[in-house]
Amino acid sequence: MTIKHEGEYMNNELDLEKELRPKLEILGNEIIISLKKRLRYKQNLEIYSPGLVVDHPKLSLLEYELGRVEEIHAELGRYTYADQEAFTDVNAANLIIKRPAPPCPIFNFPTGLGPEIVRFYIQWAMDFCKPGADSDTYGETVTADAVSLLNIYERITLGKYVAEKKYQMNTEGFRAADGAPGIERLLVDSEREAQVIEKAAQLAGHHEFDAGQARHVFGWLIRMTLRVEVQYIIKRLRNARESV
Repeated sequence: MTIKHEGEYMNNELDLEKELRPKLEILGNEIIISLKKRLRYKQNLEIYSPGLVVDHPKLSLLEYELGRVEEIHAELGRYTYADQEAFTDVNAANLIIKRPAPPCPIFNFPTGLGPEIVRFYIQWAMDFCKPGADSDTYGETVTADAVSLLNIYERITLGKYVAEKKYQMNTEGFRAADGAPGIERLLVDSEREAQVIEKAAQLAGHHEFDAGQARHVFGWLIRMTLRVEVQYIIKRLRNARESV
């Protein structure tokens, strides 16, 4: 990757159709599967509040499990990639693989959406999982939660790559946009969004997952991804101006 003097990223290798779209579709499939698995267990709301983890009274079981899982992923280098963000603090983790740093074809920034994603997810579990608790399944439940949340966060933060490609395709249009509302209008593709939601509903049918739930979750995913894309373009434009 090279950078022009005004801060423009000169990477023409971002292929929206051949690379980014398939990644989004794969993650969509994994999200449906992981949510389907979570529905096997009761709400088990106890895992979302402190009190279950021995020697960690201030952490919920979900926070503890996410921290352990993300620490392992950090050691393997997951969070050195620009489209990956952690729910927990993984700064202390040391890489255990010797390899060059991955290329970064985008202007990277932390979205900070982790807490909001967790709140949405827990509300989904409260709304759609069977009421009640079963301590025998706390472990399986929190494991399913961690997988679902990691997939969801990755799916949302891929919006950085989508935004970069759209920026490359319409740089002057974004430069002329009137703030966030104008940027959002340039980013929104209502036809494509409808296709994504219907694709999710079809996948839901294949996995015996409720299509209405799929539309609900993926409608929210699209809105969250759009927020990332708008944030990205705003920061991208500011970075380009500061680099002149």
